[in-house]
Amino acid sequence: MRRLLLLCALLFGLTAPALAQTSAGPSGTYRGQVTSGGALAPSTLTFLPERHGGCYHIVDASAGPYDGMLSDGQALGGDRHRFVWTDKFGTGSVIFAFKEGGTGFSGKWYVADRLAGIWLGKRVADDGIGCKPAPVASAD
Repeated sequence: MRRLLLLCALLFGLTAPALAQTSAGPSGTYRGQVTSGGALAPSTLTFLPERHGGCYHIVDASAGPYDGMLSDGQALGGDRHRFVWTDKFGTGSVIFAFKEGGTGFSGKWYVADRLAGIWLGKRVADDGIGCKPAPVASAD
């Protein structure tokens, strides 16, 4: 009986850290491009796993620079994650598929369940963009 308890304790002790790492979601800062205003625009995105989301900064050639937030992160299996995006233009969902080791991602973002654009990024070694509250679209 003691051996069985010891075996269970060892197995749980070895798998618990791995489970904690995968459930946290993506982390780090990524630079790339996102479809904005019908064209690809430079973007910086920082994932904050402790918030199940993150923040982003986009430089749109016609609308100018703007910030947004990701929230409600969910693991979809494998290296895919879904988030809710919110910025001054509205809200919707985005699904990211991460490369092995989290070195980059490709994503598709949606408005009212309709594909609205793509989002591509590569991980960079910096401290992120300092997430701040993002303006939200008005209901007017």
